[in-house]
Amino acid sequence: MSMSHTIQIYAELLSNIRKISVGCDLLTPSSSSTKATISPSGRVLTVCHDGAENTIVLPGRVASINSLPVLKLGSKNLSWRLPLAETPGHHAFSASDEQSVPWSASDLQLGASISCRTCGSTIVEPGDIKVWKDLPSENWAEMMEFWHCHKPSDHGHGHEHNDNLTSTKAYGASSRISAQRGVGFVDLTSFLIHDRDISHSNITFSPDSKDSIENEEYQNSETENSPVFCSCCKMQLGVSKDQDVSFSLFKWQVLVEVEEQANRSPNAPPSLFHCISAMLLATMSRSGSSRSIILPMTSKDQVFKDAPSLFHLWVLNGNITFSSTWETGSPLKAVKLFWCMISQNEADKLLDSMTSNVQDITLPEDAIERLSGILTETYNFLPKSDRQLKEWRVGLLEKWDGKGA
Repeated sequence: MSMSHTIQIYAELLSNIRKISVGCDLLTPSSSSTKATISPSGRVLTVCHDGAENTIVLPGRVASINSLPVLKLGSKNLSWRLPLAETPGHHAFSASDEQSVPWSASDLQLGASISCRTCGSTIVEPGDIKVWKDLPSENWAEMMEFWHCHKPSDHGHGHEHNDNLTSTKAYGASSRISAQRGVGFVDLTSFLIHDRDISHSNITFSPDSKDSIENEEYQNSETENSPVFCSCCKMQLGVSKDQDVSFSLFKWQVLVEVEEQANRSPNAPPSLFHCISAMLLATMSRSGSSRSIILPMTSKDQVFKDAPSLFHLWVLNGNITFSSTWETGSPLKAVKLFWCMISQNEADKLLDSMTSNVQDITLPEDAIERLSGILTETYNFLPKSDRQLKEWRVGLLEKWDGKGA
């Protein structure tokens, strides 16, 4: 461990009470020589202890103080609550509840190519996508059907005229959005692309195969929700959607040219964790539930195998701003959550219960492994006293703010 990491600092903006909570863990007990100071700008906190020094940029400007009090000499854990210096609405890192979608249709260039983020192989050629369109939220069909069944003009006189609603309306619950050639449909975490807009020579259904989807053996096969890999680097790019003759490409696995804007960087595409945090917040918005279970994605013809353990996530705060000495890019916006591992049997009981209101989110197995890594990593960002409550651990998932990582 480096000298600077013998001092670990975590700061979180508490916008509702206009304070910044700071926790500091030391490797050795504090002494009279332990010092904590705020820079004249009110933006930088420095802690000096036992010959080491560490600094973080605070998630807001506080009143400049020559020296913060170290109240518990001999303790390895220090903490402060620092009041914000700005007038309301003017601190640098606003805690707005506005949700930002990673790469919405308006962000993307018309005619932009889509390439593998790992090796750069072209998946969709430049010019093939003539227009980008945002897909509606996941519950759009159900809500439209509900509105037609319960519109005020019905006055409760029965619903016989609605018997064939889903077969006559394009937005009934049985409807599916079909891919269209030349159109890139933009979902919360993926792009729905027509089969004919995909460069088949650069994708494959098997990471172990040297063949591409161009080969005849793959034609007319049942491939609904089958993983699709880059034929060059073998990274999973998305899944097939056979009924719609299309492919769903994960945003975190591809690169797309974006419109040039002052507050966005084309070199900072959304990460897997931006996408997962967006999924959690969308699930909360749609269902009102802050708890989700992460299930491995399976293809249509694949038998689901019970996982040894599954992630159970519980969103504590959907919009925080934090700084950490372990995170060089901080301050960052994030979702703060509880997480624990549960058995398949426990998950089934929660998902089947009429009272638990727990939702399920599906992800590829490699994405779940990466989620495990980031939750374990961010668990260690927090002060030791704030990391766990009973069986629940605390973790952070960075939010997309239009600027990328």
